[in-house]
Formats: sequence, C-alpha cells, structure tokens
Amino acid sequence: MSWDTLAEMYERTMGRIEQSARACYKVELLWECEVDEKILSRHPELKTRPLVRNSPMNTRNAMYGIQT
Repeated sequence: MSWDTLAEMYERTMGRIEQSARACYKVELLWECEVDEKILSRHPELKTRPLVRNSPMNTRNAMYGIQT
C-alpha cells in the first residue's frame, strides 16, 4: 500500500491525463458531482440500481489511473 497523499495522487493522475491527451487520445474528465447530469441522462436504467443510488464514490478509487 502506498502512503501517497490525495494531492500527490491527483497530480500523478492529471499528469497521466495530460500525457494521454498529448498522444491524441480523447480524454473526458467526469467528476462525481457530474455523474447525475451526464451518465444518468445517457443511461436512465442506472437510476434504478441500488449501488448507484446509495453508495458514494470512494475518493481513493476515483483518483487512480486513467481508466476511472
């Protein structure tokens, strides 16, 4: 387990995102507060999923890697 701070993980993640964008990959950032607007409007069936409705996002998972 790494003992990096959230700020260090954030900076590393932003660096990876920047690197991917420079390599001509399409990068779309989606913050937790935007999930309802974008994801749920595209996929209304997710509104009925108890996991989506009831569990908050884990900050450590949210700031890990490009795939999240």
